[in-house]
Amino acid sequence: MKPLQSSTRSTLKRFALGALSAMALSFASGPAWSAEPVTARVALSGGLDRLDPSQTANGTDLVIVTQIYETLLEIDYATKELKPKLAQSYRAVSPTLWEIKLRKGVKFHDGSEMTAEDVKFSIERILDPKLSSPHFSQLSSIKEVRVVDPYTVEIETKVPDPVLMRRMQPLGGSGRLFIMSKKYYEGKDNAELANTPMGTGPYKLESWEKGQRLVLTRFEDYWGNKPEIDKGIYTFIPENATRVNALVQGEVDIIQRVPITDVERLEKSDKVHVIASPNGLVHTLLLDSSKPPFNDIDVRKAFAHALDVEDMVEGLLGKYGRVYGVPMSENVVQFDASIKPYAYDPELSKRLLKDKAPIKLETFTSDGRYVNDRDFYNVINRQLEEVGFKVTPQTLEWGRLINMMQNRSAGPFYIIGWDFGEGDASKINSFLHSSSALSITQDAEFDRLAALAGQEIDPAKRTKIFHDIQKYVHDQYFIAAIWQAAALYGFSKKFTWEANSGDTLLLHEVKVSK
Repeated sequence: MKPLQSSTRSTLKRFALGALSAMALSFASGPAWSAEPVTARVALSGGLDRLDPSQTANGTDLVIVTQIYETLLEIDYATKELKPKLAQSYRAVSPTLWEIKLRKGVKFHDGSEMTAEDVKFSIERILDPKLSSPHFSQLSSIKEVRVVDPYTVEIETKVPDPVLMRRMQPLGGSGRLFIMSKKYYEGKDNAELANTPMGTGPYKLESWEKGQRLVLTRFEDYWGNKPEIDKGIYTFIPENATRVNALVQGEVDIIQRVPITDVERLEKSDKVHVIASPNGLVHTLLLDSSKPPFNDIDVRKAFAHALDVEDMVEGLLGKYGRVYGVPMSENVVQFDASIKPYAYDPELSKRLLKDKAPIKLETFTSDGRYVNDRDFYNVINRQLEEVGFKVTPQTLEWGRLINMMQNRSAGPFYIIGWDFGEGDASKINSFLHSSSALSITQDAEFDRLAALAGQEIDPAKRTKIFHDIQKYVHDQYFIAAIWQAAALYGFSKKFTWEANSGDTLLLHEVKVSK
């Protein structure tokens, strides 16, 4: 090997000194990856319906809403305890009175400061019966909201409601209390507010092309920790194979609802990886018992026993699925494991339907919103046909379907998933209590038992009441089948995320891989 020429040594020396200077500058100013704006392209499995937090409990809406708006409290992932967020502190003054002290200096995206008047407005808007909010039933115990001073709010309940605060935090779907600007919202109609969200969250709306894409940008005056992602570009790809291919080909960085059949393929890729949370959605096959044909318990019973749910879940979800006898997740404190799923008994179904005319069911189904939902519907419809039901299915875009559900016009039966991140059984009020816009039943006995559970302060007694409720719901066949699917996400290896929040993808928690 020839010795280096002096000019070459000089050049290498200058290069090394320059590199050291660049490294010093990099360490002084932070990691090099943070110098350039970071964009994450996210493909959701369903479309958006409305971005007014008082008007929606739609899972895809809430992926966006949770970035723009915030709640007073949040759950600590490690301890599962409530901790302050927009609130500075909270306490129970008496069994029917809560006091909340607000964090000072929190700004809305328009630059105005959040105050107690905004909290009062946000609660009272949900409780306005004209709005028909899907969160109404979870906050209906509230009697009055009082502004004590600009940073103090009192919430008085009609009866003791020991878990009111837990229902108002951001995990778990309906019941979440997102704080809205009174000044911004007053005087605008509901349709406008559904399209122009404005909150205190880490991201603000930049643009929304209906049915195409939505763009969020980081709110630079955010009071909390600054997210690593500067911009999120959301698109909507309900078809499973198309969504997965978009990730593999680098067209998007993050996808919801990775199909079970694609997990192994993605895990072998050197460009993407799969992130899983066992606490995914609890899927409920709801029967509308408020009208024919399911106002007849024998028809509901025939429907439930016609389905081989264990076989369906084993075949379509494998190790990523669990079948339950009650409509809640195992992480719920009051979960009753002694109640088993309905047995597969098609002969019983045929006997129950023997003296009834063929029962025609015109239904609406989703495709891609939930893990293998189209396949579940196909198997369900086939097994129903075998015992005497005549099913006419129609596939609908998810935004339209969830809107129909909230208007109680989504047909005699459908599948809808629920996030039990709050860990409390009161979530079932969202789809069973008469006052809920998403309820599929109008049952006085359920409402009575739910009221007793809601008012009970003693945890052991409250659990006993909820066990009675679960047995009643099971015996009445309001819900034909229940299963939980793991939440599966596909990620580019440029990004990583801890799936602590189950089915809720929080962009501000996504990290850039180092």
